[in-house]
Amino acid sequence: MGAGVLRGEGQRPMRELGGIALLMAALLTAFPTAVQAQMEFSLDEVDEEDAEPAKDSKRQGDLIEELAAGDDTDSGPTEPAPQREEIAEEIYAVQQIYALRLKRLEIAPSVAFTLNDPYLKHYGLGLALNYWFTNVLSVGLNFIWYDWGTNPLERSTSFVPRIQNQFRLSVPINDWQFGLWVNFTYVPFYGKFKVRKKIFQWDAYLIGGVGLMRTQPIPVFDPANRSFDWQTNVAFNVGAGLRIFLTRYLTFFTEFRAYMWPDQFENTQVAPGPARDDSSTWLQSGSSFVANTSIQVGFTLFLPIKFEYRLPK
Repeated sequence: MGAGVLRGEGQRPMRELGGIALLMAALLTAFPTAVQAQMEFSLDEVDEEDAEPAKDSKRQGDLIEELAAGDDTDSGPTEPAPQREEIAEEIYAVQQIYALRLKRLEIAPSVAFTLNDPYLKHYGLGLALNYWFTNVLSVGLNFIWYDWGTNPLERSTSFVPRIQNQFRLSVPINDWQFGLWVNFTYVPFYGKFKVRKKIFQWDAYLIGGVGLMRTQPIPVFDPANRSFDWQTNVAFNVGAGLRIFLTRYLTFFTEFRAYMWPDQFENTQVAPGPARDDSSTWLQSGSSFVANTSIQVGFTLFLPIKFEYRLPK
């Protein structure tokens, strides 16, 4: 009997401890749910006074995060800040024109000689006067004198007499007295070049105009009876030139000119009998178109000698 009583008393405390353990496990399980239910609330339950501390706490949290991030960057190796790329700007220096032509008078003496006349050489002494109403355009007069009072056949290097003597042929030729033209000049190009240590300025121009040409037929077929007077013809000319500035007012120039006009030559037929002395039969019935080229070389003087630049403000 005594042993049975002791066994029942020893099992009772064990049962009580098992119940307590089950109760604590249930409480631990239910406690997070209850705490979460107490922490959840709606926006309507939040007062404005309660919201301000929350904002402050959020700001404090952001500040702490920034400080923490700054500490992390300071603690590690720092990368060099990217440098700005250098911009190489191109600077252009525009040089002023060496010599202005605007509102200046150009005086240009020159000498001229023909190129494509195989029978007679013409040498002339010329003078040009041009007024520049812009820096690239001018209007002026060009005069060339060809008559020097000598026998034109002597200036032909004996080519025409040889043809007459050897081949019994004659070539009608005309002598020139002078030419006068109204010209327009246009300068499309200008620049400079260097010779050793000296820099020269230059410009290239186009020229053209209309005027008159005085010519005279040379009696070749019947020189014993025929004689001719000077006749005036309407003449045109076109050309191109190159001018090199020695100073701002003195230049050297050369021109290539083509002169064109309708001209009358001696009649190659000699009328028989009394009609031989009739002057109306001495010239050809129609006109012939003459195109002759020449080279002119000379100097230019610009007046006034000095000029002043006026730049826009």
